[in-house]
Amino acid sequence: MLLKNKKAILPGKFYKFTVFALFIFLLTILLAAASISCSNELDKRNLTADTLPSYTGYFNDYTGKIPRNWADKTEQLIIELEAKTSFEIGVAFIRDLNGLSVEEYAALLFEKWGIGKKQSDNGILLLASLKDRALRIEVGYGLEEVITDTKAKEIIDDIIVPAFREDQYGPGLYNGVAAIANSIYENMELASVGLVEIEEKVPFPETWGFPFLIIFATIAPWLVIGLIFLNFFLKSYIRDHRCPNCRRLGLIIKKRFLVNPTYEYPGRQEVISSCKYCGYQQRNTITVPKKSKMSPGSYSGASEAGFSSSFSSSSSSHSSSSSGSSFGGGSSGGGGASGSW
Repeated sequence: MLLKNKKAILPGKFYKFTVFALFIFLLTILLAAASISCSNELDKRNLTADTLPSYTGYFNDYTGKIPRNWADKTEQLIIELEAKTSFEIGVAFIRDLNGLSVEEYAALLFEKWGIGKKQSDNGILLLASLKDRALRIEVGYGLEEVITDTKAKEIIDDIIVPAFREDQYGPGLYNGVAAIANSIYENMELASVGLVEIEEKVPFPETWGFPFLIIFATIAPWLVIGLIFLNFFLKSYIRDHRCPNCRRLGLIIKKRFLVNPTYEYPGRQEVISSCKYCGYQQRNTITVPKKSKMSPGSYSGASEAGFSSSFSSSSSSHSSSSSGSSFGGGSSGGGGASGSW
């Protein structure tokens, strides 16, 4: 009787339908997971092709935080390293990781830029994300024995991170590149380069009045000079624009030349003063001095020539520092280390 009740509760056809529905449910979950995985891979491929930045040299700042002198100094350091050893270092200081991990972003960027020589894969990428406060040193196959994972981690934690925590991004990236270069130079028995000293933030002193006194003593003379000039300007303005009839500051002054001045003779100018409040009006004729004998064109020509010369020299200097700053098509070996500040 009990078996008959069980069969009545769960007949054979209903049991088969339940198993089939469960199978369909599990299959749907697996297909959804596979679809999400494929979508992520597609997003990464699209990120590589479209969204990842292109390099303009060995050193690339996409945040505007790095002063030009540090960018040029670091670029020159990498150029010298490549000339001596053929090894290449790419630096990317980006705003954010676009939702990826720092390891994923570094691998994709390394692949897009092709850092290092194609035959030897001797390239390194130093990546820093400002918004995510994340760092990564990605190492090519040909440098994994020189810049080991442990060495890369030491460079990040001991050299770059302390500088970044003091907002010293330019010196921090320079020292990071210098430390990588020194590891390579040491391995090849070449002379190393020096690291720059990082200035630590000085905490605000307890005797807070002292620095304010220094600042005030420095600014006070300029404030006095400014007040003197302001007082002179206001007195002059009031004197020229006060109506002699109603004594209000409503005098409008218009000037027109009756005779234009030349290099031989002075000119004549009519000055019309009229009050916008009481209708007072006065006309005066004044003498305008002769023109100066100095030709203004000679000075402006020299000025333009000087500007053109300095601009061309500046441009040639920039192009010379950026010339040859291109990568050779290397690949990442997957080694390296990550960190944050």
